[in-house]
Amino acid sequence: MQIIEKFIASKYNDDSLCEDGLFINDKFIAVMDGVTAKGELLWNNKTSGFHAKEILMNAMAQLDGSENAVQVLEYLNSQLRKQYNGNDDYFLKNTTERLRSTIVIYSQRHKQIWSFGDCQFSINGQALKKEMEIDLLLAEVRSAYLHSELLRGKTVEELCLLDPSQEIILPVIKNQLYFSNCDKGGKYEFSVLDGFCDDFLKVITCDVQEGDTVIMASDGYPRLEPTLQESELFLKELKEKDPLCIDYYKAGSGFTNGKSSIDDRTYIRFAV
Repeated sequence: MQIIEKFIASKYNDDSLCEDGLFINDKFIAVMDGVTAKGELLWNNKTSGFHAKEILMNAMAQLDGSENAVQVLEYLNSQLRKQYNGNDDYFLKNTTERLRSTIVIYSQRHKQIWSFGDCQFSINGQALKKEMEIDLLLAEVRSAYLHSELLRGKTVEELCLLDPSQEIILPVIKNQLYFSNCDKGGKYEFSVLDGFCDDFLKVITCDVQEGDTVIMASDGYPRLEPTLQESELFLKELKEKDPLCIDYYKAGSGFTNGKSSIDDRTYIRFAV
């Protein structure tokens, strides 16, 4: 593996708060996106998303490289489950307090990309990103609400300083967790590592060949560009055109409430 470029940054310009993780050794490359906390519990004085990322980073280092996709995901999930210390009933009932993360992994042994959740990747310029239907719906609701606030006389600058849409969609965001790893969730079902997931056959698997160029990233990048510089430029232009992220690119949050970007972001480009 030849690393061409890599980058990781917090949405608050403070790496101690970054819930993304980038793991690299001679067996695997992995990008993990700890899900932003929806509950109140802190783990070693860190958010659930940060702690989930830390647990998965440590777990990746324990793998010997021979494992297949399902074996890796089962192991990672089990390490999150251990953090509940036998209090499974509590975390089954209090879904907002669970540790959660999505992940995309490159296996050097198997020459495969494994994606579980909404992290994204591209192979020789062919990008794949699994959009979550529930996120698309919330983005539309948020867009409509903020447009109504603009019509009422609020300015874009005011709404960027304090985004009132988050209070409106928060109940739905919390309830959407019931769709995670749920076969009865219909089109709103989505995959995530949370310690309770028991179906890893929904992992997206793609083969790669020697010489292929691979990009893997968290969803902090709205669109994967061929280079890190171009991906950053897209973000810069988006912030200028649509800082609320309600027109040009609709999202569940924008460059608001003190954030320098939509979300934590991680990008790595390498040659197989």
